[in-house]
Amino acid sequence: MGAILWPFLIYWMALFVACSIVLEVGQDQLYDEVTPRSGLKVTAGSLVLAALLTWLRPSFDTMFTSDIAWTLLQALVWSGVFILAFQFQPLHGATLGTLTMLVVSGLATMGVQSLTTPRPALPSIRSLSTPKAIRQPIGPRALPKAAKP
Repeated sequence: MGAILWPFLIYWMALFVACSIVLEVGQDQLYDEVTPRSGLKVTAGSLVLAALLTWLRPSFDTMFTSDIAWTLLQALVWSGVFILAFQFQPLHGATLGTLTMLVVSGLATMGVQSLTTPRPALPSIRSLSTPKAIRQPIGPRALPKAAKP
């Protein structure tokens, strides 16, 4: 349960912040006003996108190679959320949704991996300290002289 719940919550928090910024700035710059109840729209839209990212777990190293089909599916879903939920015009919604997906999905996955992957225990300070080496002569060792009888 925790293997799905924590990544979902992390994705949702990251997407809520990113989508609210894009919605506020995009609506203000493109249309000179923000849609009413934008907080509820961002909450619902980021919930859908967080569920998608929790299922797919996209990463920058496979987005454009082995997982290109999933990347295209994501672009369609993100464009749909930006057009239908966030009420952007179709061209603006498709462009902003795709660009936001390309940046935010990989960064959010890096955050999820960073917060959910266990780290190895750090070595203790005593094991890090190395004992002082005994000084050795540089040249050949001189044999002790035998005592004279």
